Amino acid sequence: MIQDIAPKKLDNQYHPERKAAAGATVLHFVGRKLLCRVTEDQTLELPAYEEFSGTEGEFTYLFAVEERNYFLCRCEKELSVDGYAYQDINLFRTVQPRDAAYAAVTGFHLASWYADNRFCGRCGTPTEHDGELRMLKCPKCGNMIFPKIMPSVIVGVTNGDKLLLTRYNRPNAKLTALVAGFTEIGETAEDTVHREVMEEAGLRVKNLRYYKTQPWGISTGGLLVGFWCEVDGSDDIHIDDVELAEARWLTREELKATYTDTGVALTGEMIMQFIEGKNP
Repeated sequence: MIQDIAPKKLDNQYHPERKAAAGATVLHFVGRKLLCRVTEDQTLELPAYEEFSGTEGEFTYLFAVEERNYFLCRCEKELSVDGYAYQDINLFRTVQPRDAAYAAVTGFHLASWYADNRFCGRCGTPTEHDGELRMLKCPKCGNMIFPKIMPSVIVGVTNGDKLLLTRYNRPNAKLTALVAGFTEIGETAEDTVHREVMEEAGLRVKNLRYYKTQPWGISTGGLLVGFWCEVDGSDDIHIDDVELAEARWLTREELKATYTDTGVALTGEMIMQFIEGKNP
């Protein structure tokens, strides 16, 4: 999955003493677009601090991957950096090396948080960065704002040798998704599983088993929580046709013949686990 970058390791601790200097890698986003260069062999290249000479913007330390420090250029407008162009953040699904793609997605999570919290949500005063913690604070009312993580579930619903796959109701969507949805206020993750499967497919489920988690920063700071479960009672599907265009039971053999995993997402790993008969 995208976070599997071993033997390299993400150091996500905030180090305010680290200042942008020559050799540091810079991430700059305008909306969902990242300033970068992608070579013919799909290698992701990101600009260095010294290539931003003469440009405006505040450089804020984000994290490190091994010895490489990443900084965010906090400037809302597009910048002209020779040899680089703005591309949609979804490029992370296909580019290499994996650690650079993971850094881009994690950086997008933090960039979105900074952009969304330039002003205090209580009193409207411009926020300031804390000197010790990764926190924005209001100098007027004292409001403290930390990066937000939004939990959601990815659900592998099984029915014997069949797995429930869905297709979102949007252009170019394919029948490659599992049931998924954000956890609501007051819910446990298990409650979310039951609710989302019922809402999307009209099915009851039982025997929930936790699988694993995945950070998913391109979805409002998501943290995906994977579960396996089994259909409980009728397997007749009744889809939510606002969110979904299709939902079907597919056998292992059908999936083996048609499904290809990119090695990026929790959804893909779970589908491959089912194809190989390794789902718990």
